[in-house]
Amino acid sequence: MLRSTLARKVLRLRSLRTRRLLHDYDQSSSSTSNPLPILTHLPPSSEPPTHSFPLYHPPPQQKNDPLEYLPLNKDTLQSLPSDESISRQLKNKLTKKVLENLPDEVTETELKSFYSNLIKSGISSSTSSSLQSIGSPEDQLKLPLDKNEKEDILNQLEIRLLGSGSSSSTSQLSIDAPRNESNGDDGLITLSEELNDSPKHYKIFAALAQLAVPEDSPSSSLAGPSGTSKSPAGSLPQYEAIMDLPLGLVSKKEWNVLFDAFIQRKDARGAEALLDVMDLHGVPFDENRVQAIIEVDAEAGRVEDVGRLTAEIANSGLEVKDSYKDLYILSHLQQTPSKPENAIKQLTSAELMGKPYPQSSYSIVLKYLTEPTKTFQTNSQSRALAWDLFTNMRLTSYPNPSRELYNIMIKSCGESNQPEPERARDLWIEMTTDQTKEPTTKEYSSIIKALSSTKKDYLEAFDLLRQLLLKHHDEIYTPFENEDNELGSEASLYKLSKYVPDQETFINLLEGTKRSGDLNRARWILNETVKLSLSGKLSKEHTMWKDGINADLLSGVFMTYASWKPLVKRGVVKVKDKEEIVDRPLNSEEHPEEQDQAALQPTEDQVNKEAEWLDVEVLEQIVESSSNNSEAIQDPTTSHSNSHHAPQSSADAIREATGLFYRMIDDITATPDFNTYLPFRDVVLGPKLVNSYISVYAIHSPSLAITKKAYDEAWDTVFRVTRGNVKPNGWSYLQILEKCSYGNRGGISDSDRSIAFEWGIKVWEEYLEWTKIALRELDSIGESAKKERKKWLFGLGDRQIEKTWKSIIRLYALNNQPLESMNILQDFFRLYPPTDILKLYKPLVEIKDFKIRMTTNQSIPESNVPPYYLFNDLSLLHQKLLKLSDQRTAQKELAKLKFIVTSYEVNLKKRKQWRFKGIGQNKESKFRERQQKKISKSNRQREDDYMIEDGDAYDRGKKRIIDINEVD
Repeated sequence: MLRSTLARKVLRLRSLRTRRLLHDYDQSSSSTSNPLPILTHLPPSSEPPTHSFPLYHPPPQQKNDPLEYLPLNKDTLQSLPSDESISRQLKNKLTKKVLENLPDEVTETELKSFYSNLIKSGISSSTSSSLQSIGSPEDQLKLPLDKNEKEDILNQLEIRLLGSGSSSSTSQLSIDAPRNESNGDDGLITLSEELNDSPKHYKIFAALAQLAVPEDSPSSSLAGPSGTSKSPAGSLPQYEAIMDLPLGLVSKKEWNVLFDAFIQRKDARGAEALLDVMDLHGVPFDENRVQAIIEVDAEAGRVEDVGRLTAEIANSGLEVKDSYKDLYILSHLQQTPSKPENAIKQLTSAELMGKPYPQSSYSIVLKYLTEPTKTFQTNSQSRALAWDLFTNMRLTSYPNPSRELYNIMIKSCGESNQPEPERARDLWIEMTTDQTKEPTTKEYSSIIKALSSTKKDYLEAFDLLRQLLLKHHDEIYTPFENEDNELGSEASLYKLSKYVPDQETFINLLEGTKRSGDLNRARWILNETVKLSLSGKLSKEHTMWKDGINADLLSGVFMTYASWKPLVKRGVVKVKDKEEIVDRPLNSEEHPEEQDQAALQPTEDQVNKEAEWLDVEVLEQIVESSSNNSEAIQDPTTSHSNSHHAPQSSADAIREATGLFYRMIDDITATPDFNTYLPFRDVVLGPKLVNSYISVYAIHSPSLAITKKAYDEAWDTVFRVTRGNVKPNGWSYLQILEKCSYGNRGGISDSDRSIAFEWGIKVWEEYLEWTKIALRELDSIGESAKKERKKWLFGLGDRQIEKTWKSIIRLYALNNQPLESMNILQDFFRLYPPTDILKLYKPLVEIKDFKIRMTTNQSIPESNVPPYYLFNDLSLLHQKLLKLSDQRTAQKELAKLKFIVTSYEVNLKKRKQWRFKGIGQNKESKFRERQQKKISKSNRQREDDYMIEDGDAYDRGKKRIIDINEVD
């Protein structure tokens, strides 16, 4: 009984203790908002427990804290502070901490000073970080050496190897000399007599080749250092090595200079042989040297050598870079300049194999087809082929072109013969908006050229220029620059950035100004280029404007002067002598005529309202004002204040153009002085620049005699400055003949007819003599593409020849000599017969691998049409023949004229029909199909002969007869 009673009491006590523990746990969990987590991720502890059960006790409840239950729901989560609010609170605390020791009020001057010092510290840090540290001696070897330094290095190397008397002739090596020693000034080796007249780098190469021959090699005839006869020393006699070659006989700098000597002379095989010699001397292999050799071969059009060297690089385990593929494509273009389809077939064949060439290879071909080079003159057919290649590339290989490809195709839209500003605008939007490619100065220059190709779109080109200048301003802008003494405003003139416009940008802008005659903007462009040229001379970081202003930019300026229409017409301005011009206001009552004249002239606000933003103070310093010599009436009281504005009359335009031209001549002929800036010092004189200057007189001169005087003086000056290297070309004669036959905008005046006829006949005779010399030079050129490019540069293109002969025919007709005009026309008919129109017809290039084309054969304009005349070209001659007194002669000459014109028209019409029908387009493909059929048929016949080897001769002959009948 007692045991059972004790057991029941124990159980009762245990249950009571358990209930109390559970009650305490519920209270602790309800009193805290964050229950204790269950740490199930912790590893079990091997140490003995330090506390008894229970391990977790509830936190002590504070008396003042009310017990509140927060449920975990959406409203509770939204009431929690966000990361932004927490960050904002931390910033506020930090700001209060920083501002504890600052005064209560800070003035604007103190804040300005603080920010100015902060900006200056940033400028100084960026300047110091841009300074490059001095590298190791090996890095210093990569610095470019000038011509004199390279020559000195070769001289020292020649003296060390061959001695000071290396030019003396000796028959063999001085083998009696002790090994590893030199005989004073005799050098290390003596060459044979065959090398006495060789260039210096050949002598050094031959000496190093002999010294590099190992002792255990056969001493007699080696073909050359590389085992071939490709090197310039391949046929030279080889000698035994007479010494143990010490390491470092030639330094790395000397090896580089010797290798550059071969590369500069375009001697790829000599440079390749030198690499073999360098390998024997223990010089480490440099892949850049092999690439330099491949570049020489590619520019020369040696496809086999480029392929061989590229294959050797691939076989040696090196990676074939994209640059090697580009050079291989370039070699195809240079091998056959008139057949770019060979390079295109390489690109399309790689596309079919699934391994397309890189986009840089496409850019080489597209640039070749759209931009004229020394060996290729672009035309409408080449540009159409470029667009087809570009479209096919986007379909098969690269749907997203690179920035360079966009640049090339946008630039091709600015061709003067085929302007396409709309297509250029679409590509620009696609590149900048769809592809989000950030345009650089090159891309801006390309779109500016495309928009400047038409008169109505050139103002949009200036809007894009403003965008480029804003980027340039943001790049170089420094706050408080003008108010700081150390960062004065003069420093802004010398600041350049990666967004600064280059010369190509301004030349493209001048294409628009000369089409619209916008002289204000042309003068502003000249002013800005002078400033940028000065900045480029003084800047050490940017090399964009190092060469100064070029001739193309000045040609555009002169052409703008020529196309500009004067605001004050010559017939309205009253001409007086210098003595009659008095210092009197125009509103004086004593001269009512001058008051009327002043009323006719536009006021300063009306004329120059658009030019207020133009800054041409540099132009005024270049071109000195000579208003006192002007024939137009000017008010002396206002002439000085108006000097910074654009010219008002033709006389002002001639004055500025003349001053600009002779300032350029003075800069070219001036003695170089580092302390004096000459903006036109680096201008290269050429026929295009002189012709542009003469065009100003041809348009604005009051008489033809003044134009002739300016023409003679300009060419005499250029002939003297260039020592006879620059002479008139076909463009020069064409310009003068058109001036003599057509006159100014208003025609030829009666006073100029006599001098126009005399001067025109003289220029025509000079043109005929010059043409004979030019044609002899053109006949020496074998490649047709090079010849076409040279003809265009000479001014002997098909359309230029038409205009020149047309001008002289018109000149004789104007002077009532239509029979002489007919004689010249018959000479033209014999030199350029109508049958040439059909003989020179060529089918358009078709690439069969193109899966898509952008152009059609019928939409491509003809490009190689020889000179011809239609009736409208000879209408004046027809009128003069009708007025002849001798009717029989008139009828006879009219019949000749009709026959000549009809012959040209008939052949042109027939050629047009051929083009629309596609005559000859599939001739080449059909020829290839016939050849393939013949080859396959001959193979089948050979197999049949082998199969009937044991058969009867009658059966074999019968089978052959059957085959022959099938062929027939």
